[in-house]
Amino acid sequence: MRIKDFNNSGKLLNEVDSFSSSKGGQLKRKVDLNIIFKEAFIHNKEKLLEDLSFTAKYLQGLVRVLKKGTQNPDVHSLEYVKSDYSSNLNKFTNQVKEILSEKDQGVKEYFDKTYFELSQEGFQNLNELLSDLEWTKMYLNMQKRKTRN
Repeated sequence: MRIKDFNNSGKLLNEVDSFSSSKGGQLKRKVDLNIIFKEAFIHNKEKLLEDLSFTAKYLQGLVRVLKKGTQNPDVHSLEYVKSDYSSNLNKFTNQVKEILSEKDQGVKEYFDKTYFELSQEGFQNLNELLSDLEWTKMYLNMQKRKTRN
């Protein structure tokens, strides 16, 4: 099942929320996640939303590698992982901005301030949004496996 198979953002949000809860997780940025979902549906950017969720899941994986790598002195490739994280974070930011490109300036400024501002709070908010989009990708992956079987 692909994102296009959902007929509205609310249904997708509810499905991802139920999925994350069933796995012991929890969506933390539902309202903003729904804004992203809704814009993707309204402006036929479902493929971009799929790419965004993939990028988010990849970034979350890189964070886990960085956390483990800093605890292991034998890991020597952390500079590459940091560089990869930085370039994919830039890619993620651009993907979100592209999805929201049709929204009014107030929404764009809200996302810039809430998620992309270089501050401790902005970084925390960004990590929560990345986590929510990682749950989205895991849900979509599970749906794809279901339809293949």
